[in-house]
Parts: sequence; C-alpha cells; structure tokens
Amino acid sequence: MVEQSDCRPVPSGLSGSILKLIALAAMTADHAAMIFLHEGTVYAALRFFGRLAAPIMCCMLAEGYLHTSSLKNYFVRLSVFALLSQVPYSLAVHGTAFEYRDWNMLATLTLSLAAIALFDRTKNPILKPILPLFPIALCCFSDWGAAAPLYALAFYAAGGNRSLRFICTVAVSAVYAAVNFLFAAPASAAVASGVLLAPALLYFYNGERAVGFERRINKRIFYFYYPAHLAVLVLISACTI
Repeated sequence: MVEQSDCRPVPSGLSGSILKLIALAAMTADHAAMIFLHEGTVYAALRFFGRLAAPIMCCMLAEGYLHTSSLKNYFVRLSVFALLSQVPYSLAVHGTAFEYRDWNMLATLTLSLAAIALFDRTKNPILKPILPLFPIALCCFSDWGAAAPLYALAFYAAGGNRSLRFICTVAVSAVYAAVNFLFAAPASAAVASGVLLAPALLYFYNGERAVGFERRINKRIFYFYYPAHLAVLVLISACTI
C-alpha cells in the first residue's frame, strides 16, 4: 500500500530529512577539523560550517516531539544512544575513555527533550517556566550547553509560524554569538558566529519530515551515525599517530 504522503506533490523548501543530512555533514566536518587540523584557515572554515549542526538537530528534536507516538520510547532511545556515544565522544574531544564532566550531544538532546516535555505538560502557570530550567541547567555539563535546549524550546514555542520560528532562532543564535564574542578568544568567537546561518536554513523548513527517497534513509540514521562517525574518526587518528 502506498502511503498517502507519497502521493502528494513535494512541497518547496527543505524537508526535515534534508536538514538532518546538512546537520550530519556539518557535524562530521566540525569533528574532523577538531581531531585532525587544530588550527588554520581550513580548520576555521570547517568548524564555522559545523556550527549549523546543533541548531538544526535541536529544532528537529522539537518537531520529533510534536510527531512522536510515544514520548517514553523517544526519551529512552535518546538516552540509550547517549550512553553508547559517551566513550567515543570522550576519546574524540578529550583523549580519554570517559569524561564525566562533559556529556555528548545526544545527552544534550535528551535533556532538551525533557525541557520541552516539562514546558508542554506542566499545567501550573507558575511552574511551567520554572521546571524546564532544571534540564537546561544540566546542559551546562554537556556539548553546546544551555544554547541547545533554548533552540529546541524556541522552535517548539513558535509552533508552525515560520516567521516566528525565524525570529526565535535568530534571537538564540545572536545571544550565543554575543556570549562567545564577549568571553571567548577572537578566533573561537568568529567560528561560533556560524550559528547565525542556521536560522536562514531553518526558515526554509517546509514542515515535511521526510519525502520520497529520504524516507528510506531517515529512520533513526542520526542515532547510529553519531557514535559511529566519532569512533571512526578516533580510530583513523590513532592509526595515523
């Protein structure tokens, strides 16, 4: 049986799957530069491109929350792969098998999902803005820090309003870039400004999570790719020492 979504005209813009593939490419470029290059123009360019990954992943997480048939399964799936990813992440970033003070991006996404769920499902108007602050605070111990859940919450809170999503993601990106220009080294701040490109890409999100051939490659690809690409990069680095 052909699914109804396969019979509709393909809408203009970028589907969720295309955005995820852009995020995977940006993430791979970022980590490869971090592990192999360390400095230079190419290093800066790849890491600048890499700043697209987290905003896209967090905003697609918000979409996943809206469409998931089981929040529990979604949360468990993220948590399991976050645990599996910690060793390759620690080896890639810190050169040690387990760095408990810095959690990987899947752990950040797990906490971001918790923040969205708490904001969405808390009925008490006083607690509604307060409870999400707990997972947001925990993100300070993980990759991308508090910026990640703020992207996810902003995208979720904007609903399906494309202009409002753009404004919200621009606001989070601007704050992230400003904080880096204030407190980071100039070179690092310039790299961090790559997040300012993310809202433009997200603006063209057409609301389609997967269309055509994308449906066949979209299913959980990120969960497996994240720890796998880190492990491969670490292995290549070890073999070239």
